[in-house]
Amino acid sequence: MIISADRFLADLEALGRIGWVDGEGMDRPAFSPSCEAARKFVEDRMKEAGLAVTVDGVGNLFGRLEGSDPSLPAIYAGSHLDAVPGGGKYDGSLGVMAALEAARTIREKKLPLRHSLVVAGFTGEEGGEMGGTFGSRAFAGLLDEPLPAERPARVGLTPEEVRSAKADPGRIACYFELHIEQGPYLERRNISVGIPTGIVGISRYAVRIDGEANHAGTTPMKERKDAMREAAELLAEWYAWTDTRDDFVCNVGVFSLRPGAVAIVPGRADFLLEIRSLKDSVMDEIATKFRSFLEKRKNVSVSMEPVVWKGAVDLDPFLQTAVEAVCEETKVSWVRMPSGASHDANPMARITRAGMIFVPSAGGISHSKEEYTTPEDLARGADILARAILEADRGL
Repeated sequence: MIISADRFLADLEALGRIGWVDGEGMDRPAFSPSCEAARKFVEDRMKEAGLAVTVDGVGNLFGRLEGSDPSLPAIYAGSHLDAVPGGGKYDGSLGVMAALEAARTIREKKLPLRHSLVVAGFTGEEGGEMGGTFGSRAFAGLLDEPLPAERPARVGLTPEEVRSAKADPGRIACYFELHIEQGPYLERRNISVGIPTGIVGISRYAVRIDGEANHAGTTPMKERKDAMREAAELLAEWYAWTDTRDDFVCNVGVFSLRPGAVAIVPGRADFLLEIRSLKDSVMDEIATKFRSFLEKRKNVSVSMEPVVWKGAVDLDPFLQTAVEAVCEETKVSWVRMPSGASHDANPMARITRAGMIFVPSAGGISHSKEEYTTPEDLARGADILARAILEADRGL
């Protein structure tokens, strides 16, 4: 390996202790004291490595290693520093610390680098008040205007600070992101590296079913307008239909009943339907299909309103080829594959070339305190990232 695996793994483990709660997992949401501490930790490591450090208006952290030709746009590499509640130590953190290790390796070994390299630690990727991939969307200039003052204020920001984070795409050559796979594909096939070809789009809909609340002991079963029963029958039919397709996935992870008492027939059911696909047209098609299932419920009134739309993106073929070439050179097994999770690479792909590298997740588990990737796979991924940055630097 060209990187220092021991140093990289020690720093990744140290970062993983910030916000960690034994028995519960990570407590490091965006804009929290623990997330600020994580940023300070990485900032200090960047400065020790001789990088020029800046923090933008929304809290995105950048460490810059100057290339031999400052007139060229910079190569960016990184991920995010915040974490989901109860999450693991590697989601996001791996990409940031591996990019930092790549910069340290290039500087210490005086490896040729024409483009400057910028290590990025984005904020708010995991959602919260400002929505997912907040920091990278602000950086890419993809936030909806006008920005309502009350939303940034909830996290201590002003609309002006959010707008100030927008970068000049002309000064960005490309973006790399190393990440754990967050699924079982690589581990099950005993493959060391995944090369994502695209990132799925995500659409979410607020679904509401209105029936009639009534006494649960005196209302005959056949005379009820039970919102819970209607929702259960709807979703049972829906999930049976979804098994006929393999070009999308969907989920209902939030569900509530009103009035929410054990002795009352539910008068209202609310849930969020999420749809993911590599094709925006498929997401639209599936939403239309679900609406047709919903509108067949004649015993109740229904509604379905869009709340989130994040389109799918293709990742850059040149960067995929660069990673592939590095894997071949180092005799590391690899496969091209889609990304079923969203990442900061999604908004970055809308303003520049973007590429990703996956390493295996043990048991396919992520967004959990049980998230784990072997030290060998972590270090291999960081080494592949460093080499891919150099490969891209030569070829861009």
